[in-house]
Amino acid sequence: MIMKTKFFSFMAIAIATIMFVGCTEDDDSTTATGQLGVKVTDAPSDDANIQGTFVTVSDVKIDGNSVEGFEKQTIDISAYQDGETKLIFSDEVEASSYNNITLELDYESDASGNSPGCYVLTDDNQKHDLAASSSSNSELTFSKNFEVQSAESAILVFDFDLRKTIKRNTEGEETEYSFVTDSELHSGIRVVSENETGEIEGTVTNNALSDDEEYIIYAYKKGEYNEITESQGQGSGNLLFANAVTSSKIRGDGFYKLSFLEEGDYELHIASYTRSESEGSLDFSAMANAVSSIENLLLSNITVSSNTTVQLNISINLSI
Repeated sequence: MIMKTKFFSFMAIAIATIMFVGCTEDDDSTTATGQLGVKVTDAPSDDANIQGTFVTVSDVKIDGNSVEGFEKQTIDISAYQDGETKLIFSDEVEASSYNNITLELDYESDASGNSPGCYVLTDDNQKHDLAASSSSNSELTFSKNFEVQSAESAILVFDFDLRKTIKRNTEGEETEYSFVTDSELHSGIRVVSENETGEIEGTVTNNALSDDEEYIIYAYKKGEYNEITESQGQGSGNLLFANAVTSSKIRGDGFYKLSFLEEGDYELHIASYTRSESEGSLDFSAMANAVSSIENLLLSNITVSSNTTVQLNISINLSI
């Protein structure tokens, strides 16, 4: 009887030890997580007939895997300009290093189930289907190295440039507006890590500013601007200034803001446009002779650092 009691006592201790070790191992193997945020923003369209540009995002993937907790949503991206953003996802993901992120656009239906999923809304309240192909959706995958650290947050921003991603079709085509080709659509969207970007803002002043014209300021990576090629239409949308990183309309009071610029050196260029009364579109007029209001600061060599704002006032006159 004594031997049996000792045996059972030993077995009980052994089982308890195994269970304790097992629980400890389970605790140690808990996956570390961090917070991932995904936002969208927009560079403006040149078309005065457009009152809204809507895209429906049906999925977000990182390294090919759908993030948990994302809900399909339709966003008027034209409502988020000059540094304003729309948060479309924020939740915990596995703490890790990632190489790419994917947006899935639903062309067929919006978040409420209505057709189409991606469209331009013009001033006459007509929806114009943007689907560039017969496909019901499109997956846009962007190579982007980013890291989500344990118990910390990372935010990625998708910057849609409506000038680059949407074209106005000629008469007789099925829809008045559409997305450009898939490759051009991909090129017209930037993905940046928010905490690795800065911005340039200021006021453009001069008597050259006219109520009859509109002005757009373009940011280029230093050394990548070529006036001859950039002032000629390129691609399926006959796009001017196609290689600009981003752009901003100069407001009536002269204010401009170039947002979400990754660290590096940039050059700025300003173009004037006249508004076509019949079509509502902008017609290129001329480049402006622009100089910084800060002595010895060249617009061809503006350095942007992370989490900083470069205050830059500009004086212009037009070169015809």
